[in-house]
Amino acid sequence: MKKVLRKHPARTITELRQKLQEIWDCFTPNFCQNLVNTMPQRISTVV
Repeated sequence: MKKVLRKHPARTITELRQKLQEIWDCFTPNFCQNLVNTMPQRISTVV
């Protein structure tokens, strides 16, 4: 999300909300599942 917002910064709160919603809508179920699957390893790395 940060990378996309840095390339196309929002000028107003409304514009920021719209951009965040557009980014969020692009997340696929597969992408989310991959994040869930990699959580144990990422937590282990932090600990």
